[in-house]
Amino acid sequence: MMRELKQIEFYCKKCRKSMKMAYLLTGNDDEPVLTGIIIRCHTNRCTRVMVLKKYTEGMLIARADNEGKVYI
Repeated sequence: MMRELKQIEFYCKKCRKSMKMAYLLTGNDDEPVLTGIIIRCHTNRCTRVMVLKKYTEGMLIARADNEGKVYI
């Protein structure tokens, strides 16, 4: 079921808004994703900033819902 996803979209888990960022899946579950990239929530009221350090593609797929949304 989850293998049908082509991309995963990132959402803020604090304010539940889209971060206007997506990741295209490669098919390798051990592939590190967005290492060293700073991701900031774009809404004015939310000040959340995060860096994905040890995230792999398999971890993102496991956290994604049926629509391909990951709340980080």
